[in-house]
Amino acid sequence: MNEVDFNLSIFSPRWGHEDIYKITLKSEVMNISINGRRAICTYREGLDPMWSYEFGKNSLISIMNNDSIYPPAVLPNMFEYVWESWKKGEITDNVAKKEFEVAVNWLNEITKSKPRTDFWMRYF
Repeated sequence: MNEVDFNLSIFSPRWGHEDIYKITLKSEVMNISINGRRAICTYREGLDPMWSYEFGKNSLISIMNNDSIYPPAVLPNMFEYVWESWKKGEITDNVAKKEFEVAVNWLNEITKSKPRTDFWMRYF
């Protein structure tokens, strides 16, 4: 368990297709990046992990919002849960990848089902 990278396909309504987000897991940090933007989650002994912030909010949420993705507030915690389970050796690299994909599939379903009337299209 030194380092592992995963590519996850996340649907972007802004662009109308799936984009590749890269997740890198290390024992002390989880990086999520796309097109030069990066969200960093740092391990802190005895404390909750700490996410980087951008424009006053969690960087992961900020990056996704830029792609017209509005994830549930629990998504960063779900990513932390997979990372921490991997870090502790409770799951393998392959299981971690699968569980990230399960979370992303759920996110994609939510994103693809957001309201699409003219009224809501102006909002989203």
